[in-house]
Amino acid sequence: MAEANREDKLSQIYSLYRAPMLRLALRILGDGRDAEDAVHDAFESIARSIGRLREADDPKTRGFVMVVTERKAIDLLRAKRRQETGELDEDAGCVEFPDTGAHGLAWCMTKLPPRYREVLLLRFVYGYSMRETAELMDIPFSTVGKLSQRAKERLYEICRSEGVL
Repeated sequence: MAEANREDKLSQIYSLYRAPMLRLALRILGDGRDAEDAVHDAFESIARSIGRLREADDPKTRGFVMVVTERKAIDLLRAKRRQETGELDEDAGCVEFPDTGAHGLAWCMTKLPPRYREVLLLRFVYGYSMRETAELMDIPFSTVGKLSQRAKERLYEICRSEGVL
């Protein structure tokens, strides 16, 4: 892909998703400056992966952008908490799901740890292959399968306990 096309796509992604990225990061971090830092870090990651992304307005691209933003915000939150207390809340932050008014699958997914939720979203909601998911999450291919399995098992447990199944 030519450098101009890469810059064009990144510019389109920035225009389309900057505001929702900031809202997500702000919801996780609770601080505007930290949210800006997380969005900046997310755009750096997105720029490195720009060749693997589809068109800017594609739902898979939106999903990837929001997952990367969530990861960067959680990483920043973890770093800040380590500095402050040395402890970490594994359940911090989440991608916003539409309110179904009932305890449905989307609601159960919000109860998953962020890494489990991320792999499920990339694989089964946004349709990335295991190889693509491994590249996007920057983890080994074999880890994607293990994470997917554990995430599905945990989601099943949550759905059973909440009466969804």
